[in-house]
Amino acid sequence: MRVIEATSDSAKREQIVVLAATTLAQALCSAAMLLVPTLAPQLAQNLDLPIALIGVQMSLLYGVAMLVSAQAGTWVQQVGGCRITQYSMLLVVVGCALIARSSVSLLILGTVALGFAYGLTNPAAAHLLTRFTPARRRNLVFSIKQTGVPLGGVIAGVCAPPLAYWFGWQFAFVGLATIAAAIGLALQPRRAGWDDDRRSHHRRSGLASMQILRKSRATLWLGLMGCCLAAGQLSFLTYLVTMMVEELLITLMVAGVIMSAVHVAGVVGRIAWGAIADRVGSSLGVLAGLVCVMTILFLAVATIESSSPRWFLLLVFVGLGSTVVGWNGVYLAAVAQRSAHANVSDATGAVLVLTYLGVLVGPSLFALVFSLTGSFAATFILPACFSVLALACLVMCKQSARKEHDQARI
Repeated sequence: MRVIEATSDSAKREQIVVLAATTLAQALCSAAMLLVPTLAPQLAQNLDLPIALIGVQMSLLYGVAMLVSAQAGTWVQQVGGCRITQYSMLLVVVGCALIARSSVSLLILGTVALGFAYGLTNPAAAHLLTRFTPARRRNLVFSIKQTGVPLGGVIAGVCAPPLAYWFGWQFAFVGLATIAAAIGLALQPRRAGWDDDRRSHHRRSGLASMQILRKSRATLWLGLMGCCLAAGQLSFLTYLVTMMVEELLITLMVAGVIMSAVHVAGVVGRIAWGAIADRVGSSLGVLAGLVCVMTILFLAVATIESSSPRWFLLLVFVGLGSTVVGWNGVYLAAVAQRSAHANVSDATGAVLVLTYLGVLVGPSLFALVFSLTGSFAATFILPACFSVLALACLVMCKQSARKEHDQARI
């Protein structure tokens, strides 16, 4: 893969366009993912389903994304990162259109399409950002791109309910599909320049990306670290509001405000940690610091009671938001930096398979431990354990990277 360095104003402008396009694509995929949970009451009533079954949609979506990520790196190399990003926008259009048809079977098909889209976005974005961004700024750039995830949550949370109220819940899906179609078309003029490194005749098995985990122990350990961090992140975000309302006796409205502050802290954290990682020149060092802080904060949650000062709750939860929600950008930058340029999309897809596995497993394990303890606070020791395991994986990653470097010099 030919890496484009910024040597002119036009090259710098192109870097900004690439970053804006990949961030917006990430935001739209995330918003599409979250529309069903956001509009769950309306969908459940319209489709005559128990509202609890709507939650299964997220598991199906992430499961599809996990399978797609294992193959996405191959497709990116064959047709290019821009074209794959366009395909992801097309799949958002298809997924939203199917769900808007108000059928249970089409809801399932639409969820599969959205999971496919989400599985394509990160490998394609990693390929483009690595190619067009100087190495010295990749942590910050990857972190800015990852703000598309919480931005998608904001889009879904702020725009979907009023649209559903005034025009019907289907209009929210149609509106998002229209925007995705416009973005996909807008990328077409850039396709020739962004995808001139594609290898259309390059043939590999569909799961060739996963071979990277076998060949590189450092990448494998990095993927397992992502699995642990994702398990902790989703456990935290899934059960935080319930803990505040049921155990800490906080009103739902106040809990919602705190949850919003958590997401804002996550956005700020993603950008800040990326800038710091570029400044110190060590993404893994910043990740190690973040893991240590989130471990301490998870243990602090385990000591919280309904009588705990509200300022302490806010401090702990916002601190967790900045770390537990803010690690993703630096993490993906670390994956890109530790991969050969031609293998960035493969490595990103491979580690995301393990990361999405953490998304699927984490909340389920949390629910199991809660059923045994009966206390949300005590159960937060589990994500603290995830963080400790993530730190152990990081140590093993560094050791394996040294061995691989030494072997390459022989």
